[in-house]
Amino acid sequence: MREWDISKRARAYFDSPAGRRVAMWLAYFIYWAGVAAYLPYISLYYESIGLQGGQIGQLSSIPHFITLVSSILIAFFSDKSRRHKMVLSATSIGITVVLFLYPSARSFAAFIPIVLAYSILFAPSNAILDETTLNTLDNPGNYGKIRVGGTIGWGIMVLVTGYLIDHLNIGLMVIFYVNIFFNLLFLLIILIMPKTHPRSSISQEQVSAKKVLDMLLQPGFLLFLLVIIIWGIGESSISGFLFLHIKHLGGSSTLMGTALAVSLVGEILVFTFADKIQARLNSQKMLLMAFVVLFAWLTGLSLIRNLNAIPLFQIFGGAGYALLQSGSVAYVNQRAPREIGTTAQAVRGGVFSGLGVGVGSIISGLIYEGSGSVELFRIMSFIVLGGFFFGIVAYMIERRRQTSS
Repeated sequence: MREWDISKRARAYFDSPAGRRVAMWLAYFIYWAGVAAYLPYISLYYESIGLQGGQIGQLSSIPHFITLVSSILIAFFSDKSRRHKMVLSATSIGITVVLFLYPSARSFAAFIPIVLAYSILFAPSNAILDETTLNTLDNPGNYGKIRVGGTIGWGIMVLVTGYLIDHLNIGLMVIFYVNIFFNLLFLLIILIMPKTHPRSSISQEQVSAKKVLDMLLQPGFLLFLLVIIIWGIGESSISGFLFLHIKHLGGSSTLMGTALAVSLVGEILVFTFADKIQARLNSQKMLLMAFVVLFAWLTGLSLIRNLNAIPLFQIFGGAGYALLQSGSVAYVNQRAPREIGTTAQAVRGGVFSGLGVGVGSIISGLIYEGSGSVELFRIMSFIVLGGFFFGIVAYMIERRRQTSS
């Protein structure tokens, strides 16, 4: 009887506004903790079994190109059926199965179908989490305070995973088993996630492809997508090759995890105060700030040779990503019809990861194989600088349109 009472109270709590926020914070924490064990270290795993830089870049690009299509299609189904939790559960189970297959692959060709399957299943999760959070909050500006749960989960587990790689006898294989563990936890968290926001449940608007097209054709929206594509190209060099850069400078897996964990200090700060930053600036200026931070980060990585200085410099990385994520999510939330909110966020994420990080991963792999990581970061810093000026032009066009309308 007492157990039933505790269960009843728990359900009542997670049905309350505070409980829904806690559930989403935990969902981000668990989800990104699992991804942190896999994503930053997968390039090291590929190289450890003999793959070349170009092959690593191609494999790293597959998830991003798949995201461009699968995240939008699955998110559209999620909006159409309004079964977001069912979609999350199905994709999480599928990812767990795929992770068990990774260690059996030993060649570039063998990895392709495994990476394809992982990419299709991984693609829609972030968009569903983002839109569920926005629908849960009375003030969408508080998105960053919930999203920071993922940052903390990522920071803890990227550090723990680096330690496990160095101290367990199974080496880099541990990245798959840690991700599986957190995927199983995520399935439990899905049970307490909010179903829908009242605004969504009473909406009688129909979900259609035409509404998605109309959103894309809004004045300024395509320019916004081009801006985040350029940012993604620049960032891809770090997400795909930072750990290889540290390795060739003589650093350990523990140092790699420490460097990435430290970068999350800036991410936590920006996500925590994202509502205040957005109130003082706006979503588009946040994107421009993200370019400035990424340029400083890439320039620093191309110049620093002291391994001990890299973790301290990493604070730039987290701040830039949080500015980009908070600003772009807010921009899309302001422009998208409520009934296609998940699809809209999937378009944002798909274009950023698919065309931005995906194309950037291929370019980065080729530059890395031909010239090394120092030249890679230097070239990407100039690309990001060009993106900053393009972003200024896009912002001025948008301001002129708003003034004249």
